[in-house]
Parts: sequence; C-alpha cells; structure tokens
Amino acid sequence: MKKLALTSIILALLISTPTSALSTNLFDFFSKNGIFYYNPDGISLNCLPGTGSYDGIASAGLTGLRAAFVDTYHNIASTLGAQYGIPWEAVMAQGILESASGTSRFARERNNFFGIGAVDSNPDNAHHFSSASEGWKGYFDFIKNNPRYASHGAFNHAGDPIGYIEAVKAAGYATDPNYISKLVPIVKAIQNRASEKGWAASSENASNYSTSFSYDLCTIDTGGNGDLNSTALALSWGDRSHSLYDPNNAYRNALDAVGLSSYGEKFVQIGASCDAFVATVLRFSGVDRNVPCCGAATMLNYFASHPEKYIEVPNTGSSANLQPGDIRASAKHVEMYVVDEAGTGRIASASHGDRTADHASNYYVNNSMRIFRPRS
Repeated sequence: MKKLALTSIILALLISTPTSALSTNLFDFFSKNGIFYYNPDGISLNCLPGTGSYDGIASAGLTGLRAAFVDTYHNIASTLGAQYGIPWEAVMAQGILESASGTSRFARERNNFFGIGAVDSNPDNAHHFSSASEGWKGYFDFIKNNPRYASHGAFNHAGDPIGYIEAVKAAGYATDPNYISKLVPIVKAIQNRASEKGWAASSENASNYSTSFSYDLCTIDTGGNGDLNSTALALSWGDRSHSLYDPNNAYRNALDAVGLSSYGEKFVQIGASCDAFVATVLRFSGVDRNVPCCGAATMLNYFASHPEKYIEVPNTGSSANLQPGDIRASAKHVEMYVVDEAGTGRIASASHGDRTADHASNYYVNNSMRIFRPRS
C-alpha cells in the first residue's frame, strides 16, 4: 500500500495564486526539470482523447485483461505523459498492477486506478474521480504537485520508464520492497505492445519534442488558435528526413486530440496520409472541426459543397493569389499552402504510406488541383 497524502493535493489546489503568476511558476518548474510539456495545468478533462477498445489479440507478456487495459487507456496516458514529461509506459504499468487492470473496487467505483488518497491507516480514503480521464489526470497532477518527486529526479526520465519508476519508489511512492521488480516485466510487455501497434514510445515523445511550437492542447482543442499557417507548420517537419513512422511530437498529440490516432486505417493513425494531415490541421486549429476524414475525394467534395465554409480560389498557376492556409485538393491528393518563418511559400503535406507530414517543398505549379480558402 502506498503512503499517499491527499491533503497535499488539496493544499496545492487551495493556494490562491493569480493565474498569470501560476503560469510563470509552472513554466519555471517544468523548465528546470527538463520536462517535455506545454502547460499541463491548461488541460481540462474534455480536452483529453477518449478511451480506446481492445482488439482481442493479447501481446506476448500481457494477458488479455492487461492488453485490454492498455488498449483502453493508451491514448489518455500517452497524451498526459507527453504533456507532463512522465513516461506513459511506466504509469500504465502502475495502473495495471495497482488496479488489477481496472478491476479493483476503487477503479470500478471511483475511477481511481492508482490508490490516490489511500494510506496505510485508512485505505478507504482513496479519492473519488468522476471519470476515467479525471482518474488518470489525478495521478499526473499528484506527481507534479508533490515536490518530493521532483527532488528525487522523477522528471529527469521523460523517456525512461524504468528510471522513472526507480525515482518515484525512492521518493516514497510505494512501500512494497518488490515494487520495481514487479513493474519491470509489465513495462517491457507494454513496450512490446506499443511497438506492435505503432504507438510512439515515451522516448520518442521526448526526443521529438520541439520548443519551437509551444501549445496548450486544451485551449486549441476547445477553442483553437484559428491560425492554419502556424498550426500546419507546427505539425509538420521542416525537412524530408523523417519516415512515415516519425511524425513530430506536436502532430502525434494533435492526431490523438482530434481522434484520428484511433482511426481504422494504419497510415491515417500515424499521420502518414495527406488527408489525415489536412484534416488534423483544420480540426486541431479549430477552423473546421467537422471536416471529414478520410479520403482525398471525400474531402474535395466536402470543400466544394460547403461554400459557406470554403471559397474556391482560381488556380492561376502561381502562388501570387494564394494565402497561407489555402488548400489544394484533387480526387487523389490534398495539401496546404503555407509560408514559413523565412517568408518562403511552401507546401505542407504528407503522403499515404510514404512519409509523415513536412513542409519541405517549395510551392510548385499544379493546374489540375482546385484551391479552397477557409472562410475566417
């Protein structure tokens, strides 16, 4: 049983700090600890991706029950892990061990997968969470709001699940002397399943993180920044050196946020598809959350049949009359015109089964494509 004090969470929440000061303090805290994040305090529960579903095929090292737990909560754990700088595989393994893969009474009745609030003297003090998403976020907030975890280096292991587990154990998270040895094989099995599914490992999230695009997942998901150009640039690489399995971290999070990472088509899930990229930019920016995905022909028809949302711009064979965020579409391909930081006109796109999103191509003439401009 862990010795977790709910009072520390309550006290942290009761501190009357002005919003602007709180934001600055959080930024300083995460920057000092090298956490790969952008303002996790801004994530509201309805901004997190939904739960997934089990495909019925257990991985080596995972029972069916454990595999189902991983499939169900991967999107939530991965999104929060990337935002807080905590390896999601470690947290997932803790959830499996501590909630018996979601079957414990606290998990079923209180959405508490980690025993938050339970102490040796009063196990039934475990906190109630109103939803599964709240229960998962409660864990990440608990670690963030307790300074002993930072002081023991918990945030120095954004891409190292075992190192993270050792750090929180040293900080007093668990009293079981065999806690680490129990979790290690579960972590390895989860990593195997992530590899089979094509999910990003926490080490990839950490290495792909770029401070050039700091965004608040919640703010954009609920209101959007409304800027197609900045969003398209942020979700795409600036060069062609990245394979179809290597979307940047902002794009990974956006795919989760708009729900395409759980789409049935593999290349859409990982963002290696032209239609997935343009749909993600439109949805994630908040410009058009209802744009269909996927299929270039489907999207072309949507743009053409919704003049209240999109103005068709004449294709003059040059970029002179284009604006950043204009969409070029045909029945086989869809892409976006952007202007990069140097003021150069580029084409931001991905290619089905060939490459992930980038904006490495200068504008090129294609008279066969129709051009649509989203109405502001």
